[in-house]
Amino acid sequence: MVAFRQLVKNSSINLKDVAMKKINFALLMAAIFIAALSINLSCDKLDASPCTGKGTLTLTNKSLTTVQRIMINGVNYGSLDPGNKKSIELTPGTYDWQLVGLSGGTGCSAAKVNIVACEDQGYSCSGK
Repeated sequence: MVAFRQLVKNSSINLKDVAMKKINFALLMAAIFIAALSINLSCDKLDASPCTGKGTLTLTNKSLTTVQRIMINGVNYGSLDPGNKKSIELTPGTYDWQLVGLSGGTGCSAAKVNIVACEDQGYSCSGK
């Protein structure tokens, strides 16, 4: 009888060990799955490029009082109030740009800019 109790006692310990190993294995697999999922999501974010093949020209009006008209290759792209800036997407290439004073100020002289895909070129004009 004592031998039987000892056998049962040893068997129950082994069953507990087996159960714990199964639980540990399940937790390990869940952790690996979560890690793989998060890595996959991170890679998806890295692969998503915001570049559309165009470049950006960002112009800032640093004048205190003069509203300035945005001219690019002779085309009016709107106006900038004092202290404001505007970003314009352009296809890669060379452009002539100018901020022309509208409300009494002088604006700035024309200048050339080389637009490169996926890059931002920034300029400012204080006018007088």
